[in-house]
Amino acid sequence: MRSLWVVLALTLGGLGAVPSVQAEDPPPRNITVVGVGREQGTPDLARLGFGIEHTAPTAQAAGQEAAKKATALLDALRKQVGDDGKVQTGGYHLSPVYRQETERLPPDRPRRPEIVGYTASNEIDVETRKVDTVGPLIDAAIAAGATRIGEISFGLRDPGPARNRALKAAGADAAGQAAAIADALQVRVVRVLEATTEGAPGPVFYKRREMAMAADTMATPIEPGDVTTEVRLRVTYGIE
Repeated sequence: MRSLWVVLALTLGGLGAVPSVQAEDPPPRNITVVGVGREQGTPDLARLGFGIEHTAPTAQAAGQEAAKKATALLDALRKQVGDDGKVQTGGYHLSPVYRQETERLPPDRPRRPEIVGYTASNEIDVETRKVDTVGPLIDAAIAAGATRIGEISFGLRDPGPARNRALKAAGADAAGQAAAIADALQVRVVRVLEATTEGAPGPVFYKRREMAMAADTMATPIEPGDVTTEVRLRVTYGIE
């Protein structure tokens, strides 16, 4: 009889040790918007890419002639840019030239590639503060032997102030969107839960083909226009 009372006591004690289940707090209600701010400014920096290339029967001949052309181009660019910019080598390539065969061969006679020459190319990058002389700079490069012109980008030497102004505009845009959404949903914005920025100053590009066509006919006209700095601000607001 005594052992029966012990079993009953242990059973009742175990039932008393069952933990209570607590309900989790619901996640906070929120809305997320992306504010956009744009600031326009006059560019004070230009970046350009030029290139020369030469093809010869041997790699040595191609390299030597390309070196002569690159030296002449470097001298002309440095003279044009002066102390208000930088001129430096951006890349060098040497590649074989294969004979182009047009004759059809039977499947049992595989074609063997034949090297008939080599092409050496030299790429030169230029950075200048003389934004209004980019056109004459292109003309001087062509006159000095440049055979390729890459894209031009116009930008700002110090994009910080423009970015800060664009950021303020993005914040105001985000707040306005949040207020409009809250009014439509009949809720109230109470605080900012999270904010992250996206984006960077955007340069203006001019394509290589457009510049080459202009350079073939007359003095190359380049009009940089304004540089637009765009910032996106993603903001999450708590509502109630």
